[in-house]
Amino acid sequence: MLKFCILASGSSGNCSVIWTEKSAILIDCGCNSKYIIENLVDLKIAFENLAAVITHAHTDHVSASVLSFLRKNNIPLYAHENAFEDLLRKYGSKVEECVKMPFYENFKIKDISVEYFNVYHKDKNISYACGFAFLHKINTKEYKIGYLTDTGKVCDKIIRSLINSNILVIESNYDKIMLDSSLRSRNNKEWVLSDWGHLSNEDAAKSIVKIKAFSKTNDSLKYVFLAHISDHHNTTEIALKTTKEILLNKRISNIKLFVAKRNKRGPVINIT
Repeated sequence: MLKFCILASGSSGNCSVIWTEKSAILIDCGCNSKYIIENLVDLKIAFENLAAVITHAHTDHVSASVLSFLRKNNIPLYAHENAFEDLLRKYGSKVEECVKMPFYENFKIKDISVEYFNVYHKDKNISYACGFAFLHKINTKEYKIGYLTDTGKVCDKIIRSLINSNILVIESNYDKIMLDSSLRSRNNKEWVLSDWGHLSNEDAAKSIVKIKAFSKTNDSLKYVFLAHISDHHNTTEIALKTTKEILLNKRISNIKLFVAKRNKRGPVINIT
């Protein structure tokens, strides 16, 4: 059994969970702890099986209240050693008192293998971000969940890290026309558009096409979630429409496409 669910995705908070009979992993924890705890209880995920991994130290990916929850329950926090430096600058003792598990190479959490890859996302507040691939064997078959949020561009190395993902979460942050006409400052728009900002709907869709093309397994990209939809310069309808049009143009129709919601838990994907 391998289960996956996005609890929330957007600039107000990001959190997903992957779990098996033996383990459970929070992927980013940028929501308030009350919301995350309520969802974990509702999904019947035991705290004693839980670990947390984070992509980077922005507040919408790791919140102070969740750090307190992790610390109180002795739940280990995994982050790249560079991301830990960002966390320590931001949260200080709240991080010091956590069960810290810095990594600089691929690792394993019980029966789930975790592979990380560098992404293109930084600003004055953070210096490092990464994406993940989570792998779990059921009988003799290995299943993979790819997780990419946030990044300003998708290079060939990132594509290679995500090929053969059965479930893919990919940032589809902004619509270029909406961004151009939004009330955001010029500096913010330039950062979002840069290689170190966020991913547009078009670039996300083109990345899905590339990942699908290089994947060798028949059930690759069976489920794809468009994540981190901007509240100011995107809509779920535009993100879906843009992606579907690009996929259909490439004759790709065997993908179940979802849009991750800002403040609402998504469907549970169950692989058995």
